[in-house]
Amino acid sequence: MIPTFDAPSVIAMQYLFVGSLCISLVSLFFFSRRSSPYTLIVLLFVVLTCHQVEEYLIAPLLLGDQYHFLNWAFRSGLEITPMAVVSVNLIGYFGALMLFSFNPATRLFSLLFLFVNAFTLANGMFHVGVATLQTHYSPGMISALLLFVPLYLKSVLIASERGAVFPQIVGLSIYGFIGHFLMIGLLSWSVA
Repeated sequence: MIPTFDAPSVIAMQYLFVGSLCISLVSLFFFSRRSSPYTLIVLLFVVLTCHQVEEYLIAPLLLGDQYHFLNWAFRSGLEITPMAVVSVNLIGYFGALMLFSFNPATRLFSLLFLFVNAFTLANGMFHVGVATLQTHYSPGMISALLLFVPLYLKSVLIASERGAVFPQIVGLSIYGFIGHFLMIGLLSWSVA
């Protein structure tokens, strides 16, 4: 096991994940009851926080500390520092929060929403791919399959409805994938 999986900053982020999940679920209830166009952004927060809670809390609670995301990643050859846990997850929140500054009815919003969801889909496919190669569970894989994939497909549909053409959709999806895997590369290079 990686010795920093219970570092104070990781523990603090775990509390942030649970708090963010609770806030996003309550917000989703209120936004959806008002039929707000911003409901999609709140749904993105629900999906992100569900994924984080699965990786850092549910998996180790059900399967033991060896399935805490940081321990699993370490066994898989990726040493993630506590600072990386803080920065990567806060970047995800920032990416979702920036969507609130755009009108959800616009094409620009739909393209940004697609890019952010392509980024999360890449994260999900990373979990699925590694779990397939290793033939065992990857913390975060269930939320990736059940939440990231449908939200990405919804973002493609929204972009298409708002006038995005096929090359734009494919291009932004590829950029989202590249962005995610560049981030993983930067994490692994910064530790090496």
